[in-house]
Formats: sequence, structure tokens, C-alpha cells
Amino acid sequence: MDVQRWQAAAVPWWVTKVGLVGGWIVAFYFAASANDAPCTAAQPCVPDPLFSLAVVPLLATPLLLLFGRVLTGCAMGVLFGALDIVLDGSAAANVAFGLHAGACAVVAAWTIRSRADQHEAAGATLVTLPDMPPQRGVLRIIAVLLVVFGFLTFVQYNIINGEIEQHVAKASRVEAEVVEVKNTYEVWVELPDRQRASFEPLAPETYQVGDAVPVLADGTWVRMVNEPEDVTWWLTLGGAAVFLAIVFAARERRRRALWTGPVKAIRVQAHPVGPRRIMLRHNKADIATVATLTDLGLEEPLYHDTDQFGRVWRGEEDPPVQLDPVEILVAGEWHHGGQVALVVEGEVVATSTLSRVRPRHTVHSAHLPGEPVTAGTPVELPSAVWPGDRRRTEGVLLLLGAAGALIAVKYYPDLIVLGFLGVQCVLSAVTRFQPMLRLDHNSVVLYTGIWTYRVPWAQLHGVRRTGPQLMLAFGPHGDVLTTPHLPDPQAGEKLMWARARSLIADHPGERVTRKLNVGVFVGVAYAVLWAVI
Repeated sequence: MDVQRWQAAAVPWWVTKVGLVGGWIVAFYFAASANDAPCTAAQPCVPDPLFSLAVVPLLATPLLLLFGRVLTGCAMGVLFGALDIVLDGSAAANVAFGLHAGACAVVAAWTIRSRADQHEAAGATLVTLPDMPPQRGVLRIIAVLLVVFGFLTFVQYNIINGEIEQHVAKASRVEAEVVEVKNTYEVWVELPDRQRASFEPLAPETYQVGDAVPVLADGTWVRMVNEPEDVTWWLTLGGAAVFLAIVFAARERRRRALWTGPVKAIRVQAHPVGPRRIMLRHNKADIATVATLTDLGLEEPLYHDTDQFGRVWRGEEDPPVQLDPVEILVAGEWHHGGQVALVVEGEVVATSTLSRVRPRHTVHSAHLPGEPVTAGTPVELPSAVWPGDRRRTEGVLLLLGAAGALIAVKYYPDLIVLGFLGVQCVLSAVTRFQPMLRLDHNSVVLYTGIWTYRVPWAQLHGVRRTGPQLMLAFGPHGDVLTTPHLPDPQAGEKLMWARARSLIADHPGERVTRKLNVGVFVGVAYAVLWAVI
């Protein structure tokens, strides 16, 4: 295998996850901004069933690209670009999504060529997989259920749409008067017979109390003439279910196709980097990762038990000698995103997808980061390590950014991305006003962005320092958390002093607990406020 050529042939990750996804966001913004044609009684905004189905490739494009389904995502981008040109009368939307479709087509061609180059650089060794293909997996069952669900949603649409057509055929057209505009999005009208009805029009800000609104009335059934009832979202839901079923079925077919003939195979070293993820190495180079549903047990445990890990982590014992990694045969589509089978001792132990190597995919070994911290600095308990001035300043700026997003949404209600940015700003701001660590007589509390961990001192194995950061190992499985840059240079020594002091008194039965950080609830409250505004 020519590793350098194989790696160089790959399409850079940012081309799809930044370039195409960012281009989709820009195209969506221009299309939403340009679609400002008012709904009138002469030209009502009639629901478009075909365009509702086209929403499926529209929304699928960025999601597929973000999750590494490059060719399928590009195909959806090209498909929606063509549908938008045919179905959408907005020139700005046609140009925006037309350009995005062109970019998707270029990246798709580049990806096909890249995969061919990777396949060629992987060598010429071919093997036939042993045994028979595995039994049809759970994806096939999910695909069948999704097809059934999609069929039922289409039936539901036909039923509801038929009822609406019956009401329209029997309804009378009358003039209703706007009597109230509630919560800036709900418009209440009163019919000549004193009956009241509420609507949520596309542009509620254009309605004023006293305006005359033409409506269709059939008893208690009342609908606006310029904005007929739209139930085509049932078609979007059903189309999405069928599309997911096709994706799952296609993936299952690709997996079983590995047994239809000789496939490319390479013997590589397997380094477990998690309970269900394996790093593949060839000639000391990290080339890809694969995820499995279960732990394959390809490597003997490095430590005999948690106590040994704790002694090594604290520097009280030398690290154990690491054994040579296991070699496995990886056969199948040798390119990023390809389906492969993992063969150990002539038996297929798993099938998976070749994924890129991420910075977080670190190989677990006897080498431990940083230097162990020993007890040295007494501290009065309870105590806390608070963020420094820089992080508090960052928190203030992030809060201002979140407030700015709330203000901007009043003027740009279609720019949904502002809500996501605002929630992220709020989550990041809250962590900058919380203590980084809190020490008491019984435990240490660790505050992260999502979770708050309470670790009893007996469950804290030790602390290692890497620059201004601390790495805390805790729990029965030796979990490790890394703190942000701590303003207190003696924080590690204080932690270990409090641990040593607490271990004098035995606290049996105490376990590590985890709960959601208060920042999550603040973020949810912000999201609700953003949605209401």
C-alpha cells in the first residue's frame, strides 16, 4: 500500500463539511430573503405538493454532507438545484441553488476520482471473504418499518386533503374583520355571524385591527382565501421516511456485496481507541478508523485493574510494557466512506465503514500525558477555582453576542442560523461564570459545558499536569477529563492535598455522579425565548 499516495488522493474534509455546507446555508439565506411575494386573494399562496417532496433533498443535503455521506449528499444537492429551477419562480433562489448544485456536481466528480485513486493506491491484493454473508441486519428491518410509515403518512395526507376539498366545495366566501393580533403571530378575525377564528399567516405583521380578510366558511370550518390550509408537510414527512429507508437499504446492499466476489484487502495493525472504535495503522501511519457495534476484544487490557491504573497515573508505579498490536485483514472498498469487513484468523468479525482519522482519535498506550502532580499545597475546604479575568471578559462578549442574535431575529426572522449561534454563545458564556473546580470535604465537582461531575475523593485516581491544564482520572473505568486553562498554578497540588486528607476517613459506597450543567437549562430557555420572539 502506498500510504502517502492513498492519503493525498482523498478529498479534504473541509471541502464538504465547510465548503458545501456553508454554500448551502448561503443559498438558503438568499432564497429565503428573496421569497417575499405577498399572498393575496387574487394570487393565493397555494400549497405545492411536489415542492413539499422536494424539501426532502433540500434538508438532506447538509445533513448527509456533515455525516460523511458525500456522494449521496452531493446527489441530493444536484437534485434539489434542478427541482428549484423547475418549481421555484424566484430568480435569486434559482441562481443560489443552481450554483450550489454545480459545486455539488464538481465535488461529486472529484470524490469519484479520488476514490478510484485511493483504491488503486491501496495495492493489488485481492481476497474472497470466508463464510457466507451475514444475516440481514437491523438496518433492513428499520428500512421496512420506514417504508410502512411513509405509506401511512401519504394515506393520511390524502384523507386530510380530501376533507379540505370537500369543505372548500361547500364553503361560502365572506369578509371577516381582524379583531385582535395576539403574540405577534396569531391573527383573530370575526365573521358576520359573530363567529371568531384564529390564523397564523405567513406575514402577521401586515395585519391590523379593523382590516377586512376574505375567508371561506363551512360551519365551524374557516380558512383564509389568500392562504389555504397547507397539509403538504405530511408529504415531506413521508418522503423523508422513504428516503431514509432507501439509504439504509443501499448501505445494507453494499455491505452484503462484499461477498459477491474478490475484494481489495490489506493487513494492518488494529489499535482500539475506544470500546467500539479501532484505529487502523499501516507502516506506522494512521490511515483510517472503523466503528463497530461491539468491543471486538482485539487487545489485552493494558492494566490489570483500576488500582494499577491509578498507581501508574499518579506516578507511583512504572507503566506496563505494551504488547505488539494485533494485525487484522481489512477487505472491501479501500477509500474513505467505503464498506469493509474485518477478518481475524480467517473469520469475519465485523463490517464497518472506513472513516477519516480525527484529532480526538488518540491511541491508548502505556504513555501517559503530562507529569503527575503530588500533594503539596494545603487549602481551606470548601474551596473553588474560578475563571480568570480573561474568561470572564469572554463570557461578557458571548452574552452580548447572544443578545445581538435575539435583536437580529426581529429583523431577519428567516435566518434560523442566528438561533443556533445564540444558543452556542449562551452555553459558552455560562461556563465562564461558573467555578472550574469546586472542592469540599467529600468530593471534587468538575464543571464542563454539558455535564457536572461529582467525584468522591476515593474515586479520584490522581491528577496530571499538561501546561496550564489538569487531567483528572476518576471512576472505575479510569475516565479522564481535561480542565481549561486554570488561573491558579497550584490547583493540582491543592486537589491532591484534599484527596490525601479525605482518604484518611473511609467513605465506602460513594459513586461518581453526573447531572446536566445549569448552562443546558439556560440554553433551552434562550432557545424558547428565541422561538417566541
